[in-house]
Amino acid sequence: MCFSANMSLGMGVAGFIASAITLADTKEAFWIRFARAFAIFHFSLMELIQYFAYPVVDQCGYGSNLLLSELSTYHIKLQALAIMPALATYSSDPTALKKAALGGLGLSTAFLLFGLLPSDMQIYQANPNFIGDLVLCLQKGVYHIAYSINSAYGSIVTHGSLFALAFSGFLWKNNTRIATYHFLMSILTLFVPQWFFGVTTGEGAAIYCFYSIVITGSFMPYFKKYFRAKNSPVELKLC
Repeated sequence: MCFSANMSLGMGVAGFIASAITLADTKEAFWIRFARAFAIFHFSLMELIQYFAYPVVDQCGYGSNLLLSELSTYHIKLQALAIMPALATYSSDPTALKKAALGGLGLSTAFLLFGLLPSDMQIYQANPNFIGDLVLCLQKGVYHIAYSINSAYGSIVTHGSLFALAFSGFLWKNNTRIATYHFLMSILTLFVPQWFFGVTTGEGAAIYCFYSIVITGSFMPYFKKYFRAKNSPVELKLC
């Protein structure tokens, strides 16, 4: 595979450093920098999961592969909570962060609850090829790790996660810069590999996670002047 365990480890470490730098940005209110830092930290954790997955790739259904597959499931279902508040921190609406945090919490809670239901419960008997009625496994892809993750209502989980990652930023006032950036990067890293390189949806998601350190790096303090609304308030509050 083109990607490797060491590349995943390197991206993860870079993400942890970026998260720490973002959290240390005392020019911002605590909840703003926390939301931004947590988004970077969350995706950095996935790179560690992928690092440990390479030695046990394709060993489906038992041992370390099963454990890492389960951790990947929780990680993906918590993406809405990780990314939606961070995207809202650049809005000029002082209530955007609170609303996004509640929305992300609601989506992620629903996704987690779906995981407790029988995985053959799917909408219109559909069988999603990324999250659905599948054997839980981290597998060898064409270029990178590929996910096979099971959950009831898998289409809702995948589409809900896509909304959180690529579209939710457009909900907030004067927030089109950061929302457009994340939308374009999500399309490039989630779908372009599938359209042009023939990878599966699960591998496309893993490729997105690999590049997510670069994508969520937009939350670092060095770039906020490019994404913040011109009439953004000095401080956004979570509550």
